[in-house]
Amino acid sequence: MKRIDLILPLFFVVLCLASCKSEYQQYVDQEMASGIKHDSLIFGMRMGQTRKDFFTICWDLNKQKIISQGAGANARFITDRDSIGAEANPLSKEMLFYGIFDENDVMRGMRMTYSFLAWSPWNEEMQSDRLLEVLRKALLTDYPGNDFIELKIKESEYPALVKIDGNRQILMYPKNDKDVVVKIEDLEYKLNNQWKKE
Repeated sequence: MKRIDLILPLFFVVLCLASCKSEYQQYVDQEMASGIKHDSLIFGMRMGQTRKDFFTICWDLNKQKIISQGAGANARFITDRDSIGAEANPLSKEMLFYGIFDENDVMRGMRMTYSFLAWSPWNEEMQSDRLLEVLRKALLTDYPGNDFIELKIKESEYPALVKIDGNRQILMYPKNDKDVVVKIEDLEYKLNNQWKKE
């Protein structure tokens, strides 16, 4: 009987600690335990490539007129163009992107900022909350697997969406009324190493 008196409280403590993990942390633990590795990013780029690889691929895409120079150091891509490259689609989006690199210039992810080209403060259909849903659907098609869950993050006053498949985490959140930030990251690297300040 004394053994049960000792084991029962210990069982409840363990149960309480296990249930105290957030939905996000349980999601991370489950996916990291799967051992599945994903390295695909965008335009054939992969986590683990070098900064030099990133610039070479961007240079080639620029020569093909697929991307151009964006604001700052970002590359710029316009989505949903028509067959001759005109920005005819009312849902055309600008994507600014740049690799996330570690201290050895190894690409550990990609940061992208999207906005509708037709955005204006008074156009309700072109606000970041609408864009978030459009991107959610597109990313689920491009990166099949688990669905997104909501997550509160310090970078945004709005709820973020996160999707984890093995080691690859896709986090997206409205930055403001116009822009949505999307980060594709190597979660295993992120958990095991100290990130540079972005």
